[in-house]
Amino acid sequence: ALAWGDLEGKIMAALAAGSPPELSHGQPITCAALQAKGLLLPLDDVVKHIGEDNIWDQIKKVGKFGDHYYGLVHAAGTSLLVYRKDLAKKKGLKNPKTWKDLLHNAKELTMDTNGDGKIDIYGLTIPGNNLFINILLGELTKANGGILFDDQNRPQFTAKSMIEILEFLKELTKYMPPGWEGHGYRETFANMYGEKAAMMYQGYGRGASLIEQYAPKHMANTDYFDVWVKPHGPSGTKPAAQVDEEPWMLFKGSKHPKEAIEFLKFFYQDDNYLEYIQTVPIHFFPVTKSLRRSKAYQETPMIKRWKGWLDVQEHYLENDLVKPTLVIDWKDMANKPYL
Repeated sequence: ALAWGDLEGKIMAALAAGSPPELSHGQPITCAALQAKGLLLPLDDVVKHIGEDNIWDQIKKVGKFGDHYYGLVHAAGTSLLVYRKDLAKKKGLKNPKTWKDLLHNAKELTMDTNGDGKIDIYGLTIPGNNLFINILLGELTKANGGILFDDQNRPQFTAKSMIEILEFLKELTKYMPPGWEGHGYRETFANMYGEKAAMMYQGYGRGASLIEQYAPKHMANTDYFDVWVKPHGPSGTKPAAQVDEEPWMLFKGSKHPKEAIEFLKFFYQDDNYLEYIQTVPIHFFPVTKSLRRSKAYQETPMIKRWKGWLDVQEHYLENDLVKPTLVIDWKDMANKPYL
């Protein structure tokens, strides 16, 4: 296993040395770039074995180029707006449909709970490191009907939609805990299960495990920590979220491509694939509809406990409301300067 920051360099070095691996995961834009350079072999036989109609349409868009599949997502995990359901219920707050609604909820959920004049629970928390700010910016751009670059790849940082995003973020910071800019992903979830924040904009399904591990036992469930569908901005009409969906890639010039294809067929068989999905069951959303609908999957204890979190992820995927990091439109996969 390699850190994401090291992976592309290792892949390019292996390709340059003429000894690529048979298979690797990679970011969707990495898959697009390698395919464009003719460095990947198609995975059509694997898709045929699974059944093309058995794969979510959104998932197919990640790895299909022309008439062939050069990437196949191992599992999907969308970002989630996690919230304290018990506190929202007490305040009479509903799923925010717009950013204005979210600001209202954040204000209402910023509370001094012991009357000492100091804030004990902040309305919202987000990770402040570069990766998650990039993810957040991409989400908000899509949710506000904007773009990051025009057709000539000129940055749109002064467009109306971007100005609205910055104004929205400025308002949100009023309801965020001090030092949020230095918080990583785990610190942000610690704000949630530590009862220091009432909403988390960049949550993910894997955080359910952190809640079960660290939250007070009586609170480690969806009566206290649930998810809302994300809101849209004033210039947008639909919510948007980011999705972790790294595809498998099969490299041209590798020694055993046929064996690699047989491995992937084995990997995606429901019984085998279920075992993989169950390692992180709320974050690893299955790419095959057959597994999602299977009794064995649905009866997985943790999946039963956190069903609502997965239902929201399915809503995002089924309605094409999620894109990979910094992908606003599917055409961005092939023609944007950050490739």
